[in-house]
Amino acid sequence: MEEKIKECLKLQEELNLKINQNWRLDRKEEDFYRAIWLECAESMESLPWKWWKKMETDLENLEIEVADIFHFILSISLLKNDADLRYFKKAINSDFSNLEGIEGDYLNHYLADVYMRDKVDTYIFLIERVAEKSLRRDYNGTLFFFGLLVKELFDFNKLYLLYFGKNILNHIRQEMGYKTGDYKKVINGMEDNRYLIKLIQEIEDKNQLEAKIRELFESLTKEVN
Repeated sequence: MEEKIKECLKLQEELNLKINQNWRLDRKEEDFYRAIWLECAESMESLPWKWWKKMETDLENLEIEVADIFHFILSISLLKNDADLRYFKKAINSDFSNLEGIEGDYLNHYLADVYMRDKVDTYIFLIERVAEKSLRRDYNGTLFFFGLLVKELFDFNKLYLLYFGKNILNHIRQEMGYKTGDYKKVINGMEDNRYLIKLIQEIEDKNQLEAKIRELFESLTKEVN
């Protein structure tokens, strides 16, 4: 996991530089915390939380939303020059020792109540904690509860693969005019994230992924144009 986290930090730095060469000067931690809690709100739309209407759990979309959140967590870590992401790794490894600043009642609720209930309840509880901690700009808390969410939803290796794929897609978006408004996320009636998820399911070899993603989106944009 150590080497993969280092690679993710390197990839995130490269993406941030592509978006803005001066990102370290122009962006503040609060910008990325805001992005995290807003992505948390978007991720909730993948879960059946609305009791007044029929909703289906969309785990595929939830997984890609979690990969999006990881982009912003990595960006805050880069601003803090924190290559260790210790609280994230503690959560992934179910290490509940020496958690400075993490409220015991939240952990008790997770361990004794939510953890024993439906998975969807667990996802909702943890997403809300990540949002809350990011609103408070609580770095360790954000990393820790995000780590628990990743552990419950899939595992770090799946997050790594999804992050790697979404990072490539974000590069493609920038190259094709995302900032200018020229890039269209919906292609032939389907959002680009959905194409990415399908491709990752078919190709789990990271070394083949970038070429396949670029090949796919080049062909899709040619069809549209």
